[in-house]
Amino acid sequence: MGGCCSRDVVVEAPEVIIPDPAENEVCQFTIKQAAFASRDYVAYRGTDTENDANKWYFLNKSGSKWGGDVCIEVENFVRIDPDDKDKGQILWRADFRDNPSFQQQIRNAGMSLFQMQFNGWGNPYPSNWGDDHYYMGRGGWDRDYVCTLFINWTMRSGATLTSAMRTGWGFPVQIGIYAQGTAVARYYEVDVPVYDQRQVGVNDDGSPVFERVQVGVRTEWQKHVREYVDYVQFALLNAQTGVPVIMSDGNACVLNVPGDATDWTSNYSTPFFTVRQQGGWFTKEPPTVDTMPGVDPTLALLMAHLMTKEYSTSAIKDAFHPHFPYHPRQGIMFGIMQGGF
Repeated sequence: MGGCCSRDVVVEAPEVIIPDPAENEVCQFTIKQAAFASRDYVAYRGTDTENDANKWYFLNKSGSKWGGDVCIEVENFVRIDPDDKDKGQILWRADFRDNPSFQQQIRNAGMSLFQMQFNGWGNPYPSNWGDDHYYMGRGGWDRDYVCTLFINWTMRSGATLTSAMRTGWGFPVQIGIYAQGTAVARYYEVDVPVYDQRQVGVNDDGSPVFERVQVGVRTEWQKHVREYVDYVQFALLNAQTGVPVIMSDGNACVLNVPGDATDWTSNYSTPFFTVRQQGGWFTKEPPTVDTMPGVDPTLALLMAHLMTKEYSTSAIKDAFHPHFPYHPRQGIMFGIMQGGF
């Protein structure tokens, strides 16, 4: 993997460095942005993020800022590298490309869904994907519309997880990320004035005087667009086989997270951790992560950060751009399937 040595900010170490936890220890972290507009975060012990003594780990994101190769390193505050006195020891690292791939299918209401190239791991998570009436019935549409188009989309991404300090599973692992969602475009027509410059007189020096005059109207298509993430799926995979890791209970390590309910607030449980964020949907409060028994808490911290920040519902929406046409009939006549992995 490429080097990941840059940092947006330098976070001072606490006066007393908190030791690394045992690989089966239960821990509580609160993950707070290191500075305004920074890609880096600090994980605090417990819930008090105002006390510098609670600083436990630095989550350093580096690499491309334009959708290329990036990595996130979980660093402690033990700084022993003579070539980089601001860098701690790296417990876990995630390497990935910061631009997930989307596949889109545009269709009329009621038109059947085609099979996508990939539909996640295991049975589909319960969602309203493909239920056009559900999205048409969500409130807020404020006018009469001529027609409606839908885009059903899937997203696929992943990150390679490595550690030189922790045991892991004894084989290389990846976290696979899959999401599916729906975009709705409701079209309407508006009359737009057409103007021209016409001479309405002359100046004293004989130069013409022009005035902007409406000469007619033309009809234009406009649309209101809404986007939804139906659910996000995370799978811990054997990087050599691409098969989900089997947990101690015999189940495949596949985690399903509901979509739009987690736009701003992350409140859910996984086999690795639970995450809670106070303040309702529009809060910007940092999430608190409680790791599960028997799980490496530093790996759980990295996975929780990926799930609540890099691949949250709002982050996926920021990366998704629905390819609705200007004219609604163009979407059905040309290019049913768009994009790919």
